[in-house]
Amino acid sequence: MQVTTAIRPLKGESCCGDAAGFWIADSTTILTVIDGLGHGEHAQTAALAAMDYVARHLKQPLPDLFSECSDAIRDTRGVAMAIAAIDEQTGMLTYAGIGNTRAMVLGERITRLSSNYGIVGFAYKKLTTERVQLSNNDLVFMFTDGLKENIDVSKYGDLLSIDLELLAGQALADCGLPRDDAAILIYRKGVA
Repeated sequence: MQVTTAIRPLKGESCCGDAAGFWIADSTTILTVIDGLGHGEHAQTAALAAMDYVARHLKQPLPDLFSECSDAIRDTRGVAMAIAAIDEQTGMLTYAGIGNTRAMVLGERITRLSSNYGIVGFAYKKLTTERVQLSNNDLVFMFTDGLKENIDVSKYGDLLSIDLELLAGQALADCGLPRDDAAILIYRKGVA
């Protein structure tokens, strides 16, 4: 298993309201991207509060993690958030997202994962979880709306199999939108 992240603030800002992180809990890898609403210091405060909550509650089922995080960060401006939990023994990925976050799995084919409408820390009506079976060397891309919605991964050729850090940086540079903060996380499934 390999994971890398890349973030950048909106041009002219010193604080980044988008965040990406990952943790390993027993045999499960937890991936998340978080977009604090807006940009600047208040967006960063919201994103870091959500990130901290996730980091302290890794073993919760995704529906509980989202709803309890939403309650815990109500005094912030709120976030869009996506979480993927990957069982490293079976390769099963379980995904859920709220707000303008995006995720896709690149394996034999590209599978795009959906997020529900709403704001974590304010309100959302439903949370849908999706499951995808990963194979060795499959890639998971998770990113905020500071990047183009459809990243054309075909143009990255050898970077897809060689250097995730360089791939994340290049995707951020190529697909980052000038009007917003941006965060991307890329995971590669390894041999269990």
